[in-house]
Amino acid sequence: MLQLVLEDELFLGQPKQVGTHSTVYDHFAVMFEDDGETGYFYAMDMRQNGQPIVDVLHVYNVDSTSNHHEARKLEICWDESGYLALLLINGYPHAVFDFARLVGYNSNKYPQPNLMSLWTREELTNDKAEQWLGVKTIK
Repeated sequence: MLQLVLEDELFLGQPKQVGTHSTVYDHFAVMFEDDGETGYFYAMDMRQNGQPIVDVLHVYNVDSTSNHHEARKLEICWDESGYLALLLINGYPHAVFDFARLVGYNSNKYPQPNLMSLWTREELTNDKAEQWLGVKTIK
């Protein structure tokens, strides 16, 4: 079961930073950032000294999207375990972090984790999206 933790309006290409902590573990957090050119989703472990960002997932390039001046619905949800964070845009997961398995999911598996990182990358598929959302999805 997913818990909606953050809901906001998103205009691609307009700078925005929003984030939330896990619903169970205060030291896990995620942040979405649009820097005006690209959108990224960050996994953070606040126990890390100096640099809390432990992984990053590419979400979009503004110049590669259509209708980027239209408002979109941005949501961040956590599952009941407090380990799975989903970034939803218009109801579809575009990036997901699994803090228990140390896996980041997105459509292009970019960027690859740092060589010294324990995190891995998997492709975000419709089957995975349906599993997490509990409903049939159409992207």
